[in-house]
Amino acid sequence: MSLITALGAGAAALLAAVAAALVYRDAGRVGVDLGSPRLWAAFVIVTSGISVITVLLVPDAPLPGVLVIAALGPLLYLLERDDSMHGDGPADPTRLPSDGDEPERPDE
Repeated sequence: MSLITALGAGAAALLAAVAAALVYRDAGRVGVDLGSPRLWAAFVIVTSGISVITVLLVPDAPLPGVLVIAALGPLLYLLERDDSMHGDGPADPTRLPSDGDEPERPDE
């Protein structure tokens, strides 16, 4: 293992730890419906770890695939966070989620 590979793996581990800490803090603050903050932080660490192990064990692994695996944990957390914040009500195809609960406005 070269020095550059070791430094890259160390930097990836540091980024994964920071991402897991941010996910843990945010999941506790938001109150995510599915799972606990520890579970989501662990999921981020696991997906990041799998991507680092893939890079170390399979040097010819395609970079886009490794990045997809690394981003899987935070992206799935963000999807669950969005679902927790906007509720489980039925979707209204005539309104955007950012419109809020304002009364209907006449078309101008």
